[in-house]
Formats: sequence, structure tokens, C-alpha cells
Amino acid sequence: MYFNIDKKFDLDINEIHNPVILIGWPGIALVAKLAISSIKDAIDAKLFLSIDYFDFPPKSTVEKGSLGIPTAEVYYKSREHYDLFILTANFQPQSPEGVFDFTKNFCEAMERICGKGKIKMYLSTGALVSDNVSGDPKVHICSTDKDLMASFLELDNTIMMDGGIIAGANGILPAYAGSKGFAPGICLLAETIPLPMMSLDPRASKALVEILKEYFKIDMTFDELDDKIKEMQNVFDSFKKQADYFMKGFKDDKGPDSYFR
Repeated sequence: MYFNIDKKFDLDINEIHNPVILIGWPGIALVAKLAISSIKDAIDAKLFLSIDYFDFPPKSTVEKGSLGIPTAEVYYKSREHYDLFILTANFQPQSPEGVFDFTKNFCEAMERICGKGKIKMYLSTGALVSDNVSGDPKVHICSTDKDLMASFLELDNTIMMDGGIIAGANGILPAYAGSKGFAPGICLLAETIPLPMMSLDPRASKALVEILKEYFKIDMTFDELDDKIKEMQNVFDSFKKQADYFMKGFKDDKGPDSYFR
């Protein structure tokens, strides 16, 4: 399947320091994409790779009038403790074959860029649907490497994922990287309760960012996410008021045509 990388600038392989691949594909309530994009913006990571792939959906993207095709993008930031490569996109590959083919090509490309055995981990983020989220959403951890998983479980608000499946590229990419010997893979899933009136869950995204900020010693604030959380709460409160109003109307209607008695 067609996989093409457009490199925006060159990196000296000998100057890349403890590279980590952070992954935030769009998924449930855009939890992963919002979390990873917030970190990318906070550290001022620069666009390094643009990836064309023919299993992205046939949907053109429009931003401020500018028309484009779906691409995956990798941003790069050199840092004191870990150099960060940040993968995100507007769409995931559509088919099972596409997910595995993109993953294979991507892991091979990143190994060529960083050097064999140099990448410290492939870390993907995502959402875990929960029936009840009380207080701060928990972050569920699973990994191809027990020691790596244990290092994240030392952080507050984390819990080991006991079982289940992780659909799509957010699950496959770190699992493939770890099982095929590219680098240990780990996945962080924040609890979410997806609501039909909400396109985002910034509370779940913030829970992920808090973990990544502490683990990778990222200097950033939560102002942008906190603003989105306030917006989400306002939308939820407005929806609840409308629902309560209509339900009250139904309950007050005791006429002959009412089904409520």
C-alpha cells in the first residue's frame, strides 16, 4: 500500500537523545489526539515528517479555507531527558490491513531515522469507555514490557489494565513495536463516558497529559485544557437543563392524550 514520507528537515542520527515516540490517533471523544496535540503545542515541537498513506479515508480536509488531503504528521522536539517524536493525524487507517501496513512501515522508518535499538518506547494514548467516572478519570496502563509498565504505575491516578481489547492503531502500533523488537510499547487509556452532545472529553485528555507531563518532565500548563473542560461543562449543564425542562413538561401533562399517569 502506498506509504510516502516527506521529510521537512534533516536530523543527525548521532545527536538524537533517548528518542520516545508519542502517539495520539483520533478516536473516542478525540481523547488521544487532544492530549498529544496539547503537548505538541506546549513544547513547540516542529513538523518533521508528513506521511501520505492510501488507506486514510477519501475525505479532504479544510482548515481556514485551505484544502488538503489526509496525512499523518510527526513532530519533533529535542529535550534534555528525552527527545520526543509526536505522531498524530486527522484520521486513522480504515482497514485492518491498513493499520498493520502503516504500523510496519512507520516502525521501520523511525528505526532508520533514530538508529537500531535507540528508541526507548512507543507510547500511545487513548480512551477507555467506563460506565462511571467519579472524580478524576483513571488512566489504565498496559505494555509489552513489565518494567516499563511498573514505572508508569508508580504515578498517581494510574491502574493496570486487567483485560480487554484496544481497537485500531492506538493499540496496534505499540503492541507491534514491542512484539517485533523495535522498542517496548505501552498504552495509556483514560476513562471516559462518551456523551452524544460532546465531541471532546478534555477531562480524559487532561488525565493523560498529567501523567506524560510528570513522567517526561514536560514544562507546561493546563490552561487550554481547563478552558475546554469549562466549555464542556457549560454544554453539559445546558443540555441537562433542556432535558429537565422537557421531562417536567411531560410529567405535568395529565391530559387524555398523555401516556404518563
